[in-house]
Amino acid sequence: MAGAGIDPLADNACMATPVTTNPAWLEEFRATAARTSADAARHALAENLREADADAATWQDIATRLLAAGFADGAASLLDAALGRFPQAVELRYWHGNALRLSGNPHEAERELRHVLAIEPAHRDAALSLAYMLRERGRLDTAAKAIVSAWHARGEAAIETCVADLIFLRECGAHAQAFALAQSALQRHPDNAQLAALAGEFALATGAFDGARGYLRQALERNPGDGASWLRLAYCQRFDTADGVDARRICKAWQDAAPDADTRIPVGFAHGKVLDDIGDYAEAAVVLRWANARAAARSGWNPGHWRRFVDTAIAAPAIPAASRTDASADFNPVFVIGLPRTGTTLIAELLARHVQVRVRGELHWISHMRARLAEHNRLADRAALATVAGLVAEQMRRDDAPARYYIDKNPLNFRDLDFIAALFPRARIIHCRRGMRDTALSLWLQHFAHADLDFSYDFSHIAEFARGHERLMAHWRRHLALPVFELDYELLATDTARELARVAEFLELGSEGDTTTAESGVITTASVWQARQPVYPTSINRWKRYAPYLTELQTLF
Repeated sequence: MAGAGIDPLADNACMATPVTTNPAWLEEFRATAARTSADAARHALAENLREADADAATWQDIATRLLAAGFADGAASLLDAALGRFPQAVELRYWHGNALRLSGNPHEAERELRHVLAIEPAHRDAALSLAYMLRERGRLDTAAKAIVSAWHARGEAAIETCVADLIFLRECGAHAQAFALAQSALQRHPDNAQLAALAGEFALATGAFDGARGYLRQALERNPGDGASWLRLAYCQRFDTADGVDARRICKAWQDAAPDADTRIPVGFAHGKVLDDIGDYAEAAVVLRWANARAAARSGWNPGHWRRFVDTAIAAPAIPAASRTDASADFNPVFVIGLPRTGTTLIAELLARHVQVRVRGELHWISHMRARLAEHNRLADRAALATVAGLVAEQMRRDDAPARYYIDKNPLNFRDLDFIAALFPRARIIHCRRGMRDTALSLWLQHFAHADLDFSYDFSHIAEFARGHERLMAHWRRHLALPVFELDYELLATDTARELARVAEFLELGSEGDTTTAESGVITTASVWQARQPVYPTSINRWKRYAPYLTELQTLF
C-alpha cells in the first residue's frame, strides 16, 4: 500500500515490489519495441506470459515494471490482457486504473478505480489514486468525496493515515468535511495533539470560533511547541482584556519560551496581537519588534533581488498579442490583486455572497505556471499558453455549481499581469489600495506562512516592496488592455454599499443573489476573524496609535 497521503503514482511511490526479480521480460519488451513497434512489443509480452502460464502476481510485477520505466501504454495493455485471465484480481484492476491514468485516459482510469472501490470500498490506494487524479483535473469536490467515502469504509485507521487524509481535504478546500472527520478521529485518539490542531484549524477556517478555541487549547496542552496553533488561537478572537483565559495562556507562553526556540517567534506575534487588541500599543511594539527582527533574520528576503525582478519585468518584451489564447467566452476570471493587507480578503468575501461569484482563495497557479513556461522558453508559445489557460480555468471552475465569475484573490498576482493578459484576454482585475502606513503596519503585525511574504518583517523591506509594486502597476497600466478597477480600502470601509455597488457595476453583475447577509465561506488567511465581522472603519489611520513607538511609519512611508 502507498504511504499515507502520498499520490500512489508520485515518483513511483507505490510501484509494487517485484516478485520475480527477473528483468528479462522488460528487456525483451524494450528490444521488441525498438525493433518493431510498441504494439508488437505489448502483444509479444502478453503472449509470452500466457505461454508461461504466469500467475496474476507475475503479470502485475511486469506491468508495474513497465510503468516505472515509463511505458504506461504498454502497462495498460498488458494489464487489460491480464484481467482477461484473472477478472477477479482486484490489484490487477487497481494497477490497470493507474496505468490508464498515466497514459492519459482519465475517464477510463476513473471507471476502473471506482470499480476497485465498489469491490473493496476501503482500498486506500485506489481512493488516493482516484482522488489525486480528480484533483489534478479541478474536480476538488469529487476528490474530497472519494477520500471521505474511503475514510468511512475503512473505519479505524492509524493516526498517520487520518492526518494525511485531513491534509488532502484541506488542500481541496474541503474544510467543513475535514472538520467533521477530525472530530471523529479525536474521539478515537483523544490525546493526539496533531489531530486537535487540525480540528482547530478547520474550525477556524469555517468560522466556528468557539470550537476552534477549544481544539487549539487541547493541541497546545499536549504540544506547547506548536507555533501555528498559538497564532491561530490569537486569530480566532478579539481580546478585550489581558485577564482572559487565552490572553493569560499566550502571555505565559511568551514568558516561558526559550529565547532561541522556534516557537518564540509565532508566540511573539500572538502575544503582540493580544496587546494590540487591548490597546497596549507601547508593549505590543516592543514584543513585535523582537518577533519581526527574528523572523526577518531567518527569512533572507533580499531587496536587491526584488528590484532586479521588477526591472526585468519592466524591460522584458511584451508577450506577443498573436500568442494570446482564445479563452472560452463563458469563463470569466477575476483577479483581486494589490499589496497584501489592503482589503483583498474583504472584497472577495463580500463578492462571494453573490450567487454568480465563486471565490477560490489565494491560488498559486499563475506564478508557478509562468515559471514553468519561462524555464522552457515557451512564454510566447500559443499552444503552451492555451494548455496553461485550460489548466488554470479547470482549477478555478472546479466541480461545484457553475457561476459567471471565478475569483483568484492572491494579491501577489500583480507581478504577472502580462501573463494573465496572455492567458485570459477577458480577465478583469480588482486592484486594492490602502493608505501605505496602515498597510505597512498591518503587514508588520502578522506572521505569514508563505515565503513570498517574507518582506513583511522589516519596514524598510515593506517600503521597497511597495515601490516595486507601484512601478509594476504603472507599467501594466501603460501597456496592458486589461480592465482594472481601483478599489479604495478606506472608501470600502466607510461606504461599503456604495463601493460594492461600483464593483458590481464593473463586473456587470445583476441584482440576483444577496450581497449583504449571506454567510461567508472558508477563510484561511490572517484576516479570518476580521473578514467575518461587520465592516467598520476602525482600521483607518490605525498607524497613528503606533506612531510614538514605530517612527519608521512616518519616516519611510
